[in-house]
Amino acid sequence: MIKYRFFACLMVLTACEFSNLPFQKEGTALLQTSKQLNCTEKRYEFTIDSLWDVVSTRLEKVLPDTMPPGRRENMIKIRNATLLKQFKIFYTTLDTASLNLIGRSGSIDSLTALKVMALKVQRETHERKVLDFLIQVEKQDPRASKKWNEKFLKALKEDCQ
Repeated sequence: MIKYRFFACLMVLTACEFSNLPFQKEGTALLQTSKQLNCTEKRYEFTIDSLWDVVSTRLEKVLPDTMPPGRRENMIKIRNATLLKQFKIFYTTLDTASLNLIGRSGSIDSLTALKVMALKVQRETHERKVLDFLIQVEKQDPRASKKWNEKFLKALKEDCQ
């Protein structure tokens, strides 16, 4: 009986010691940043997709049915203002509201692309910090390093709110 009590006390002490390791606070902060960067990327992707979905829906409505089917379908699927503007059909068939929508969408897309590039740099910097952190943890406790790595991988798959 004493043997089991000792073992139980040792387990409790070990658990407490693990939660108080110096990397707990840093790991939690890094994990939170990982989630935040991941969700920001997803928001940018959603913004761009939604933007061009609106343009595609508009083009489906306003492009004449008399256009060659391949050309019409290609125009509807294009998600780039510069490429869309290269179709000469714009200047003869599209209304001002559609042209303005494409122009605004192109501007928003360009600005979002700049944000995505800045985010990529942030992610690369953060990933180096995570890797350094995991190496540091590995030196102290390989099992803890594995658990942290699993947490970081899981955070990439979590839904954003």
